[in-house]
Amino acid sequence: MSSVCRRDTVDERPVIGGYDEAMRSQFCRASILSLIIAATGLAATPSVDDLIRDLRTGTPQQQVAAADQLAHMGAAATPAIPALLNAMAGPSPWVGLAMMDALAELHAVSLPVLVEMFTDADVAQRLRIIRAFWSMGARAKEVRPLMVKLLNDENTEVRRRAQMTIAKIDAEVAEANVAAPVRAAERIAVAASPVTARDWPGFRGPRRDGLCNETGLLKEWPSDGPKLLWQLDSLGRGHSTIAIADGRFFTTGDRDQSQFLLAYDLATRAELWAVRIGAAYPEYGALSTPTIDGDVLYVVSTDGDLLCLETGAGKIRWQHNFTNAFAGKMMSAWKYSESPLVDGERLIATPGGKDAMMVAFNKHTGGVLWKCAIPALGERGSEGAAYSSAVVADIGGVRQYIQVVGRGIIGVAAETGEFLWGYNRLANTIASITTPVVRGNHVFTANSYNTGSALLEIKRNGTKWDAVESYLLPAKTFENHHGGIVLVGDHLYGGSGLNKGDPACLEFATGKLLWKPKAPAAGSACVLYADGHLIYRYDRGLVILVEATPGDFRIKSRFTPQRTNSPAWAYPVIHNRKLYLRDQQLLFCYDLAR
Repeated sequence: MSSVCRRDTVDERPVIGGYDEAMRSQFCRASILSLIIAATGLAATPSVDDLIRDLRTGTPQQQVAAADQLAHMGAAATPAIPALLNAMAGPSPWVGLAMMDALAELHAVSLPVLVEMFTDADVAQRLRIIRAFWSMGARAKEVRPLMVKLLNDENTEVRRRAQMTIAKIDAEVAEANVAAPVRAAERIAVAASPVTARDWPGFRGPRRDGLCNETGLLKEWPSDGPKLLWQLDSLGRGHSTIAIADGRFFTTGDRDQSQFLLAYDLATRAELWAVRIGAAYPEYGALSTPTIDGDVLYVVSTDGDLLCLETGAGKIRWQHNFTNAFAGKMMSAWKYSESPLVDGERLIATPGGKDAMMVAFNKHTGGVLWKCAIPALGERGSEGAAYSSAVVADIGGVRQYIQVVGRGIIGVAAETGEFLWGYNRLANTIASITTPVVRGNHVFTANSYNTGSALLEIKRNGTKWDAVESYLLPAKTFENHHGGIVLVGDHLYGGSGLNKGDPACLEFATGKLLWKPKAPAAGSACVLYADGHLIYRYDRGLVILVEATPGDFRIKSRFTPQRTNSPAWAYPVIHNRKLYLRDQQLLFCYDLAR
């Protein structure tokens, strides 16, 4: 039995509990079923009636699996259209997105059914139908006249959703005849910057770029995946990944009604301590990946509590609350997910306040060094912090922090907190997530929700700074939703699409799309580079190994770990030739040594 130290740091707040036990019971049933299928060799294809039943009464994972299967059944799925629509009304946003994706994929058969249903639908049902039309985009262009009529509807939300759908239809129709990229870039001299650190001290690794420098890894995996060395089921609910240093790993997770920062011994998997950092987040769980810096680490709770703790015993050295101290806010309904950035003696975080969009702290004491307020960047997007984490760069002789916020992407002077430049073109009002990629004085940024991606050249003329588009790619060419992007040599790799992960390769300098096949699984995909290969981890569970080459796309290996009933959004980690995959309270460790 491990020694567990729990420290309460924030007042209790009401929350839904009982998650872990229910999930364990479902895992057991799912595992037994998997064993029976494997032993008998049977894998019966469910009927449409079976899939409709799963949509109506199944667990979230069963509902998503049913929608994924129906999406590829064409006209045979017609009887399931009402059930797909009704399942959008459930409490899980993940399920709602899966239903919208299936209806969009089935647009040829779902569109006429939904139009017919719309006439007699109540307001709630109409809103779901309009969301489905929005998901279809240009494929639903025949309903544009209906959306125009709804601009005079008495219901405010109906009018708002109709306007959003019109905007998306028009944008996608306009893009159909536009060659990408919009503006060709001149060739940029590029040179890879090797990663030297062995540990994985925070979000996306030591340089926040998703690049692992380890070698000697398997070039192909066994048919059932790499060897599973061990697994844990005690991390609690959340999408935080793990940070590793000095023989320990750290992460965050919700247990019962509280959110915890957790410390484990890497060799024995014994839990060393658990410190309460806030109230649980019932809808999603903990989101921030801790940042390790020597004998301390930093983390942000979903309620915006920034804490500095000692790695040894979890003792809190200092803390701030973004809302109370800086009038912080998020750009939309979801809560804080940032991983703080350590740069020298500074700790950088993004409260999202009007006068404190970004704040620099003395990392030792928590004292405020500066606060950065940003000017109006443009009309796109919304005020507040986004769901990205800042990166550091030296551009034009000035060290600066580059971060995505609700109104776009910004650059802030590291020394003074002065706002340097901003770019509003790709902002949206829903969620901006993807961490920027920086090389030299160029910044690649991508977003989703019908936005796209762009390469920016950051230019300095005395005290004036400009972010100039080298190229702009429409969403149909490349957009990134959840899973991030890696720059390997001269090429960018990532998953493209709204709630999708079509694997894509772009030439960094010009934006030329070299390949983008259809994704091998539904849902978005996180990407990690190591030893000449890319690992894509899809939120439905599939993990694939792909050679990192612009020449062609080829899946070398694939497997699916044990699953929970939530999307697998936690980024994969490789450390000491081992692959770590988190799925809510589950953590798996696989042997990748050749």
